[in-house]
Amino acid sequence: MAPLTGFTNPNFLRTAIHASSSSGDFMATGAGDNSYQSQITGLLNSGNAVDQVQLRDHLGREYYRKLDTFGLTPTNKDTLDAGFRPTTFTGLYTL
Repeated sequence: MAPLTGFTNPNFLRTAIHASSSSGDFMATGAGDNSYQSQITGLLNSGNAVDQVQLRDHLGREYYRKLDTFGLTPTNKDTLDAGFRPTTFTGLYTL
């Protein structure tokens, strides 16, 4: 099943990530695909500072926690704190 798409609200995207049970939904396979990684970078590209705060404190934590749960290792992972909260965002832009 493909990941849900079309989120403009980071909280709704976080909820979809939390509910996902398919490891294939998470990491991007190409620019502009429907992965959760691509959807998160789309929100970051909006330039909305609130989206960046939501990513760091909620959405990013859920995304990286799920990657860990599924045993997925991104090619260029962001720096994370002990609670899976990203302290950088550059790794999300790497395929």
